[in-house]
Amino acid sequence: MEVMIVSGEASGDMHGARLVRAMRELSPELRFCGMGGTELRAAGVEILYDAHKLAVVGITEVISHLG
Repeated sequence: MEVMIVSGEASGDMHGARLVRAMRELSPELRFCGMGGTELRAAGVEILYDAHKLAVVGITEVISHLG
């Protein structure tokens, strides 16, 4: 079974990684993919989209990512 997990920021990445590890202890055959950062990648999640690419701070960065 494949599970998709999505995290867009650092604390979600950390908590998601803990969840993945706990779920793997219960069901080692599970496969994980999704959007996240370094913590999810380290937990063995196949990162389909790196959440760091979405990271923005302030209105000017938001506007620059829109174009």
